[in-house]
Amino acid sequence: MKRIVAILFCAVVLAGCSRELQPSDYELWGVDVSKHQKRVDWEAVAEENRPDFVFLKATEGTLITDPSYARHAKALDEAGILWGAYHFFGHRTSGKAQARNFIRTAKLKKGNLFPVLDIERHRFMKDPRRSVREAKAFCREIRRYYGVNPIIYCSTKFYEHYLQEDFPADEYTLWIADYTKNPFHLDWVFWQHTDSHSLAGIRGGVDRNVFAGDLAELKKLTL
Repeated sequence: MKRIVAILFCAVVLAGCSRELQPSDYELWGVDVSKHQKRVDWEAVAEENRPDFVFLKATEGTLITDPSYARHAKALDEAGILWGAYHFFGHRTSGKAQARNFIRTAKLKKGNLFPVLDIERHRFMKDPRRSVREAKAFCREIRRYYGVNPIIYCSTKFYEHYLQEDFPADEYTLWIADYTKNPFHLDWVFWQHTDSHSLAGIRGGVDRNVFAGDLAELKKLTL
């Protein structure tokens, strides 16, 4: 799984092409949504330009739940679209308690994509070492419950500055946000390349992501 990006990149080089792979070069794509996408018609999305996967925000910190989560999850099940859920990390509270909030709310089942930990720079990130320690605690609790490590979502710079040593790509599936270039050197599996994609059925811009593999590889990342 972790060799997919390198294989794809080497294939392009061997073919005599020196440019970086662009989002359009990847077969599979998807979006991620939260309460900020106030109006989503998943039936229209499925009919007009069906994504291969969707990630939904489920929780944040130890107490916050996304009010749109259950509605989106139900609609995606009805549309037959592969989906998973993510947790937005809070830098001031216990990672284990945050994981329990996610588990309690997400109610992920067989066939859903692996859980995701979304960890970003925030004004409450006063002690990076503590944040990393609690993020690891979150991952341990997720692994204990689901039997898998969560997917790690963050920006290129955040990963390089804070997470690379403790969350290596050979242990964790990386979902990297980079709107300027393909961060292939990080051995990502998902790449969020824009936050302003236009898609029929979703009002306003939405995050668009690509997957570095085929459908069989994507399904290996389901519970």
